[in-house]
Amino acid sequence: MPRTSTARLASASSMPCPSYPADLLPQLQSTLAALADIELRYHSDQEQLQRWAGPEAIKTRFAAQLAERYRRESALYVQRLAELQLLMDRMALRH
Repeated sequence: MPRTSTARLASASSMPCPSYPADLLPQLQSTLAALADIELRYHSDQEQLQRWAGPEAIKTRFAAQLAERYRRESALYVQRLAELQLLMDRMALRH
């Protein structure tokens, strides 16, 4: 049997939970989904490039291009996540 006391559970459940705008969760989900898609494509492209039998110099150049595309495409979504985190932090401080 767990040793968590009923008093501790009651106090945890009575803690105020910040309320967020209704569209916050969908924004977080869509931003994370977009980042996951970018990440998946980047790793898939890297694996394909590693299996390619072309010259190493060209593979190296392509790998750098893939990495740059990944950074460029993910930057806006990473920035959006930071903005959403800041919004959540500000709202949590209000309560």
